[in-house]
Amino acid sequence: MPAPPARTVLTHEDLLPHTAEPWPQPGAGRTADRWTALRDLATRDLPLVKLVEPHHDAAAILQDLGLPGPAADEIWAVWAAEPPFAVLTATQHDDGWTLSGTKAFCSGASLVTHALVTAETDDGSRLFAVDVGAEGIHPDGGARPWTGAGMRRAGTATLTFERVAARPVGAAGAYVDRPGFWLGAIGIAVCWIGGACGVAATLEAAADRLDPHGRAHLGATRSALDTAWLAIRGAADLVDDEDLDGVRAERLAQSLRAHAADVAATVVEHVDRALGPGPLAFDAAHAEHVHDLQVFVRQHHAERDLARLGSLEVIRDA
Repeated sequence: MPAPPARTVLTHEDLLPHTAEPWPQPGAGRTADRWTALRDLATRDLPLVKLVEPHHDAAAILQDLGLPGPAADEIWAVWAAEPPFAVLTATQHDDGWTLSGTKAFCSGASLVTHALVTAETDDGSRLFAVDVGAEGIHPDGGARPWTGAGMRRAGTATLTFERVAARPVGAAGAYVDRPGFWLGAIGIAVCWIGGACGVAATLEAAADRLDPHGRAHLGATRSALDTAWLAIRGAADLVDDEDLDGVRAERLAQSLRAHAADVAATVVEHVDRALGPGPLAFDAAHAEHVHDLQVFVRQHHAERDLARLGSLEVIRDA
């Protein structure tokens, strides 16, 4: 029997069942439900959760900053990457703000209806809301196309903005200064854990035919994933029960993200060592999921994020 083909490019209709209804807001009493939904979706389809998670993150951001959330027929993105090779600038005019420049790593650029984007102002980085269908937004013809195997179905593009009308969302710095920023960062770590669960599913499916070494690898993946999920569930209870300040929220998020990144790498390695090259060579869906996960986890900045974690002030009861 031939292996199942890799999945097709995502469409607007793929997203709607997961975005039409609001999700529980993080820190509002049902955080575990929100993070469980992210994990389960990531287990099945990482590019899909790569677009669904920002929509619900945008809803949380808008609520935190006192603005109405997305309408039922809208799909929102959050484009906040600020690499040095792509700079977006906001300019205030008598009749409002406009954005000009380039924005990289715009996932779902052809699928979403609206986006929250960061742009440089005289006061520093600031968040703006834009209608993605507005005049003046188009693909950057000079940008390199996405050619990697991972996350190709997420439709990530570099976009050029030419005097695009935009609405400010909070003051300069408000987007990252709120504790909710770090709850959203934990949501990404939950997606990495879910993605690792999807990789481990290939090993679980082979459990009956594993030799003792293979069973040891399966045990290692279960240990990594079980303890990671216990940490996530504990964090969900913590953020629901306590009003975390910025430092505590950041420390929690940085620790969980580092752990989740390590777990993802551990699971991929154990599945590879247990099953050999077969799944990567002959199972298109598994190979695609592995590549998707490896690209997604690179949102963790490795030693740079660990150095930041090590620089945070000591919290005695952490």
